[in-house]
Amino acid sequence: MAIKQEKIQKHPTTLKHVYLMDWNDDGILKEVAIVLEARDGTIYGIEIDRLHNIDKSRLKKFLVSVHADKYPLWELLSQGKLNNGSNALDFFHMNYVKVKRPRGAIVAGGLASVEVYGSDKQIGAEFTKGDQGTVAGEVPKALMG
Repeated sequence: MAIKQEKIQKHPTTLKHVYLMDWNDDGILKEVAIVLEARDGTIYGIEIDRLHNIDKSRLKKFLVSVHADKYPLWELLSQGKLNNGSNALDFFHMNYVKVKRPRGAIVAGGLASVEVYGSDKQIGAEFTKGDQGTVAGEVPKALMG
């Protein structure tokens, strides 16, 4: 059975990098600043309504900057500093960035990507005698007396 990957619907706003989207899959459109959109459709975003007014102001400074239409938001934030001296991307990523994957997305890192070393050996082949190993919960023969 093939699962069709759905694209996350985004509705543009007047600000570059800010979209209205159903972030929580509850049918309610929320304003989200997209920090990064991956090739597989995964979105790394900041829910605007979760920001404190000070942090909204900090973020908006980057969204209305001269270069906002030339670079992705992660690039703008990575090159910027906040008034407290911290890197903007570090601050927002650590505190606010959340991940939304499209329905039907395939998450990498499954068993197919793992290489088995020494796969030519049978599990348990390191035992030379059959009575050397124990099964969990079993009392070794030497202790049974």
